[in-house]
Amino acid sequence: MEKKEAYQALSDLIYKGFLTVSLKMVGKLFVFKTVNEKEYDLIKIYTGSPDEESYTNRFNLNFLIFSLLSIDGRCILNKRDDEYMAIYSLFSGMPNKLRSTILIELNAIREKYYDSMQYLEGFSYTGQSRRRWRIVGDKFPNSEELTGIPGTTIMGLNTCQESWMLLNKMLDEEERYNQHFSLAVLVASASNPKGARGIRARHDSSLQKTDERRKKLSRKGTVKKTQWTPKGWAAPVDTAEELVEELHRQMAGKKDRHDLFVEDHMRRIREEADKQARQAEEKLQEIRKMREEEGIGTTLTGTHRILSAKETEELMSKSRNNLVIVESEEVASKEEEKRYFNKIGSKVLTARK
Repeated sequence: MEKKEAYQALSDLIYKGFLTVSLKMVGKLFVFKTVNEKEYDLIKIYTGSPDEESYTNRFNLNFLIFSLLSIDGRCILNKRDDEYMAIYSLFSGMPNKLRSTILIELNAIREKYYDSMQYLEGFSYTGQSRRRWRIVGDKFPNSEELTGIPGTTIMGLNTCQESWMLLNKMLDEEERYNQHFSLAVLVASASNPKGARGIRARHDSSLQKTDERRKKLSRKGTVKKTQWTPKGWAAPVDTAEELVEELHRQMAGKKDRHDLFVEDHMRRIREEADKQARQAEEKLQEIRKMREEEGIGTTLTGTHRILSAKETEELMSKSRNNLVIVESEEVASKEEEKRYFNKIGSKVLTARK
């Protein structure tokens, strides 16, 4: 059910007390309505013991009687008790197929009644609902002076009307509380302005979040739990309820299309990294193998190979030429000191002048 259709159904259920369906039968126009919960309990009382074989047939006949609103424009609702037996005879004389057709139509509008209930909270936050609540005042929404339909008072309140009244009374209590809170903060600001400003800011922030949630709910009608689907990209998390639902889904391990996409992306990144690591290792193994075959080794500081006899002799010769042996400073001769300093003097850095 779409929001517009649900809001229209709620308007009828709250302001009139029922939904209707019209059927043309035996040359007459019959208008039937939904049966509320109090009428349903009364039907069971009228029908009697459920142990009797005729219970189902009698229950259906009473259900039709309590569902009847008018015949050819003549209201029956306010005369239902007076004309009970006449209406009972009318429906009992109808063919079973015709009675079944009526019951099918009544079940359809009854399902519409139940489906619209999930939009009740969002509807109650609309301006239309609040204006209507102020019109109702201290009366009941099913009173005949408000509905304009004779007999609506004897029906009693349906669940939709009761819930609507409860929500509106809650909103009235909130408004009174906020007014009293504002006055209390105003008085407190005279002795502690800074503390009062902090309290006011936190309170206003809370009110703003609540107001945003309710405005969104009134626009959308309801927060549908069925919005989440494994094939969807992501469920909305604009309200506290939506955020909690998303948290429960994640803790339960439920994954949507977005979660699966991220997992697949991370999997491909890991596979590509593993592939590159394997390729690098294979290349390194090839280099090591080639160097081992050529007599070249690898260390942490670079590569090395085995020197030939000629290269070893040249290296030793250079080492002997560069070798400087100096005795202790106390016993070294002047010639040895001079030779030592001549050898290293060109390699000592001195400060610039």
